[in-house]
Amino acid sequence: MATIADLTYTDNMDDAKKPILTDLRESLDAIQTYINTLKDNFIQVTNDAYGSSYPVDGDGAKQFTADLYNKQSASDTYAGGDLTISTTGAWTDPDATNLALVFTPDYLAGDFKVTAQFALECVTTNATNAIDIRFRLTDGSTNSTPIAVHMVTGVTATTFTLPINISHEFASLSVAAKTVKLQYYITTQTATTVKLLCNASDTFQIYAEKV
Repeated sequence: MATIADLTYTDNMDDAKKPILTDLRESLDAIQTYINTLKDNFIQVTNDAYGSSYPVDGDGAKQFTADLYNKQSASDTYAGGDLTISTTGAWTDPDATNLALVFTPDYLAGDFKVTAQFALECVTTNATNAIDIRFRLTDGSTNSTPIAVHMVTGVTATTFTLPINISHEFASLSVAAKTVKLQYYITTQTATTVKLLCNASDTFQIYAEKV
């Protein structure tokens, strides 16, 4: 367990006479050194806990809405209607407004883990069918590693519903509003209708947490 030494100070004063300036300076210097050591230890703790940008302003009030025991988080959901997706050969926003999360890191830059959960529905319309699709999360500058879904059924009028969970840790986000959104990339789509389910029974969910 970490310890901090008790306050001690240099005492060369004579009980039989008034202290001279040198005696006072020795005592005050010792007290000043101890206080400065306490200050350095406190700054060390804040740097380890919150980083070097932590604002120490002497008012005794907490700086953050969230803290080490109640980490900052943000979440959003969308159940406004299923989204049919069909664009091929490019990373595409299925809905840049509703399938996204906007949040602002609390005071300090930091790492945030963002997770999206949703259901993917694929309905075949012909026995000769195929779907090859990938999903990722992006904040416009950093992209998650894509996850892929590939299906070939050989049967017409077949419906597959798959749960999708994708997460990514966005590193060193600055203290400014961030938007993290879902994107898809269809490589192959043959005789298959693809939907992202966004309804009361299958709600799109996205959330972020400080890590």
